[in-house]
Amino acid sequence: MLAKKKRITKELFQVIMKNGRVIHSPLFTFRYIKHDPGYAFAVPKAVSKRAVDRNSLRRKGYNTLRTCSLKPVAGVFLYKKMAEKPSALYIKENIVFILDKITF
Repeated sequence: MLAKKKRITKELFQVIMKNGRVIHSPLFTFRYIKHDPGYAFAVPKAVSKRAVDRNSLRRKGYNTLRTCSLKPVAGVFLYKKMAEKPSALYIKENIVFILDKITF
């Protein structure tokens, strides 16, 4: 998991979802605003009906994000519906792709 300082609050989550800019990758939709660094992962029920699978994807995302160089933004990674469970390497490729595309 990410340190609590690097995660976003519920209030900030709502602000990001309402006013954030959007970047798409094959695996994620990333919404972000310029703010103190903070990140979250959200896995909709459309991706998997089982909570165990959704939580597993969320944890994989957080663990992969810990190894990446973070940008000074607050953002939410939203998983897209996929045919099979993504590997940790595929998740990392998509996160790096998104973080490289962030501009202001």
